[in-house]
Order: sequence, then C-alpha cells, then structure tokens
Amino acid sequence: MPDYDRNELDLAGVDPAILAEESDSNYTVGYRKPPRDSQFKPGQSGNPNGRGRKHTTFDDDIEKELRTFIVILEDGKQKRVTKMQAIAKQHVNKALKDPKSTELLFKDRKPNRSDRQDNVNELVEQFRERNRRISGKDKK
Repeated sequence: MPDYDRNELDLAGVDPAILAEESDSNYTVGYRKPPRDSQFKPGQSGNPNGRGRKHTTFDDDIEKELRTFIVILEDGKQKRVTKMQAIAKQHVNKALKDPKSTELLFKDRKPNRSDRQDNVNELVEQFRERNRRISGKDKK
C-alpha cells in the first residue's frame, strides 16, 4: 500500500477491521490514553445501570403521605384538603365534643414558630424610641 495521508484514502472499499488493526498498532497507551479494549464503545453509556434509587426513611414516607390531597364533604360541599389538614380537623372536632379524649394528643405537641409569641410590637416600639432620639438631636 503506498504512503497516503489517511484523509486522502478512499475508505468506501476498505474493511473497518483492517483500519482498526492498523490504528491499534500505532496507538500508545499512556496518560489519558487508556487501552482501546477498555474504552467505551460508541453508543455505550459510561454508567449503564444509572444512579441508584434514593432510599427513603419511614418519616419521609409518612410526610409524603400526609401531604397528599383527599376530598372531604364539609357543610354539604366537597373540599380538597391534605390528609394532614383532615386529621387536624378530626382531632379539633373531637376535642370540642370531649376535651379529655384528645388531651394526650396536644399534651406532648412541640410548638411551631407560629405558636411562639412574636416580638414585632416590641421591635416597633424600639424603632420609634430610636427615631425620637435621633429626630430630637437634629432639632437642637
């Protein structure tokens, strides 16, 4: 075979296996040049099984289930609420009928941020006091 540049060859009649053998003989394995047989084949994924599924905890499963919606009948109308809201409604209605039956439920309940007393009024008063002091100094 005469010495031609590979780009000049007419590859229509040449067997691809012969070309692969020729290129393998000239291929040197080294840094960032893995052996040909361990390289990914064209169209082959580098991670065929994909990423594993996320393992959820029991608490995650409960929370997910409580956030799903259901339809309830309230005052003769259908209303779409989360299961958590429906459970809360049931417990509040039961507490109105018999406070002792749900005493244990609310006894160990941890308060949320909304249950804490806010200090907005205190902050507004502090702001007004500082503003009075600053405006009083400017007048002198």
